[in-house]
Amino acid sequence: MAAAFGREPKLLRPPYGAVNDEVRAAAKACGVKALVTWTYDFTTWGETPPTPQLKAGDIVLLHFTPTLAADLERALGAAKAAGLKPAALMPHLKAAGIV
Repeated sequence: MAAAFGREPKLLRPPYGAVNDEVRAAAKACGVKALVTWTYDFTTWGETPPTPQLKAGDIVLLHFTPTLAADLERALGAAKAAGLKPAALMPHLKAAGIV
């Protein structure tokens, strides 16, 4: 990765959110500083899933699918309904000294 992009990744989103000791060990061996999972996946994979009630600190996952625009609108609507303002994850991780 460093050769291709100029730096090594420090974060990993495990596929399907699958985290166990083996995944943690492999990530650490690769120099990953943190595994990032999510609280809610807003992606529509056929049927539109129920819209959850968000709270501060929740991490929302979206995928680049044909329903991305509608899924993003649902996520933004859920944030607004909860009185929350969406924020990027990286500044919070940097402030915590993770990356």
